[in-house]
Amino acid sequence: MNAVHTRPLDLRLLQWLDLLLQEANVSRAALRADVTQSAMSHALRRLRAHFDDPLLVRAGRGMKLSARGQALRGPLREALQQLHRVAEAQEAFNPAQGAHQFHLVMPDYGDIVLAPPLQRRLARLAPQSSLHCQPGSDPDPLALLARADLLIGRFAQAPQSLHQRVLWNEDFVVIASRSHPRLQGTALNLDAYVAEAHVQVRLTGLGRGAVDQALAERGLARHIACSFGQFASAARLVAQSELLCTLPRRVARVLAEDAPLSQHELPLPVPSYQVLMLWSPALHREPRHQWLREQVLAALRD
Repeated sequence: MNAVHTRPLDLRLLQWLDLLLQEANVSRAALRADVTQSAMSHALRRLRAHFDDPLLVRAGRGMKLSARGQALRGPLREALQQLHRVAEAQEAFNPAQGAHQFHLVMPDYGDIVLAPPLQRRLARLAPQSSLHCQPGSDPDPLALLARADLLIGRFAQAPQSLHQRVLWNEDFVVIASRSHPRLQGTALNLDAYVAEAHVQVRLTGLGRGAVDQALAERGLARHIACSFGQFASAARLVAQSELLCTLPRRVARVLAEDAPLSQHELPLPVPSYQVLMLWSPALHREPRHQWLREQVLAALRD
């Protein structure tokens, strides 16, 4: 007689078959499955029809496995155990073991503000790991995340398909050389700010700068004597000249630790902005990636 396959076997029915083959008893299998004996008997009828075999046969007062049932018992048990392992939570990530590679795409200010404390944490917790930081050369966040773990920066419109977390809110300050002749012991006002020559840092994709927009709304403009694509280059020039540079407060704080720079409040109301961390939904629950995101947040607290 040919097997009847009018209805496919679902996972629950295969699990019940496993219990029937283990117990060779409908009542005990029903008890272990927490179903009625009638439900288990109905399942056995479906299984017998599917395999075209009795699976369980009478043997005195009890039952025993048919030859086909005996042949199914081991492979079915192994297959269900494999499925269980697949469905289990992923193995915990151990940062101290293995040479892990972490890739971050972020602009210059991420290198300055985030990379040093993050690398210190990785050196302590994942000593064989490597941190790779690079600027974004593509305006599309989805394209950038195809080759990176995390994307960090200022995004006017981050794709809704990506996970995101606000890392910090940023505002602006002005840096100058500590020996600047016109800024010794005096507050920087708007007239003095406009009168000085400036270094500008322009980051790809940000369009017109917020500072110049705010000045234009007041009918003012500043003289840009030099422009860079990196904050560190601008700060080096400022420290050696009488130029001013307006840049994010956190960046200024770090750069002033290693250069003879003074910091002054920007005498102009300019909106603050958010620095975001973006990542792919495909990596959201991956233990290694979860650990990396935790380290980014911890590094900022440090």
